Amino acid sequence: MFKWGARSLLLLFMTAVLMGAQHALAETRTIIEPRADNFIFYVDNSGSMMFDYEELKEDKSVVARDTLLQLNQDIPELDVNFGVYTYGPYEEYMSPSSYDESALAEAFESIPVEFEIFGRRTPMGRDLIQVSEKLAELQGDIAVIVVTDGESNIGPHPKKVMEEMYQEYGDRICFHFISLAQRPPKGTVSRDEHAFVEELAGINPCSVKIDADELQKDFVRADFIRDVFYTEREETVTPAPEPEPEPAPAVEPDEEVIVFSNIQFEFDKSVIRPQYAEILREAARQILDRTDPHVVVEGHTCNIGPADYNMGLSQRRADAVADFLVEQGVDQDAIETEAYGLTRPEFDNDTMEGRQLNRRVEMRLE
Repeated sequence: MFKWGARSLLLLFMTAVLMGAQHALAETRTIIEPRADNFIFYVDNSGSMMFDYEELKEDKSVVARDTLLQLNQDIPELDVNFGVYTYGPYEEYMSPSSYDESALAEAFESIPVEFEIFGRRTPMGRDLIQVSEKLAELQGDIAVIVVTDGESNIGPHPKKVMEEMYQEYGDRICFHFISLAQRPPKGTVSRDEHAFVEELAGINPCSVKIDADELQKDFVRADFIRDVFYTEREETVTPAPEPEPEPAPAVEPDEEVIVFSNIQFEFDKSVIRPQYAEILREAARQILDRTDPHVVVEGHTCNIGPADYNMGLSQRRADAVADFLVEQGVDQDAIETEAYGLTRPEFDNDTMEGRQLNRRVEMRLE
């Protein structure tokens, strides 16, 4: 079985701290662990990819490109290597290197989608041998994502090559499949492309196989990304109690300040993730308990990208939290949003973990 090693962790965490209660609540951390250290895309670019993919009424080459670009947008930022190769003909479009969303998108967009069919055969197994030579230079676990229409008509059978690679790399490697295969017309004896892809995916139980048209559905694509690229787990950490403060003068309840901190966001995203919903619902309940509440919602980003763009992104994040509170019944006039972009980092932007923690919204109830 493929051993899902994780040499680096992408740490996402949220904390809800009740300042007026004089004690710290437990911190809940969502840990994203890459399923491999290297993700290699192996994409069919042979003549058969110029035929129509019936399910989506597009050339298979176009469907393959657009599907990979959508996956790239949805994959979370991972501290791993990505590479891109084609077969029929063999070409290296991106040597294995640290994840960069724009560089990976450029590699996918560079793969031709219009070319002559004649003479452009499909040496899936032969070209995979060349890719294997590249993989031999890599450290750690390897996931190979094969984009195929179920054709291989020259050179060694890809099943034999994959079996040899499983023997060579052991549980360090696993093949996954995005299929553009078509079923033969009823009453014909044409080759069943679906059966061919199923045969390859059946070599090792670690493999994940999905049809390209299914990946157009958001929830299916999200499941595929989790199954292939990362796992997610929750950790609860109770911080050490803080020293008892000096007695403070009694204040009226409406002067109490409640701070909910570190609502985290994915890279370049302003969508609230489901695990933060209960934190925000609790915040809404606290706000609704006040007779004349004033809520300040601050948006922040890491330092990746232009300052102007990050200022807008931090505003969108603050607006997303404000909209959520309004949906819970909070008066919109009671909410003030502020955008700080990359100007107020609380963590080290030179590390992946620090950048993730800086992608946050802080909320203060006064």
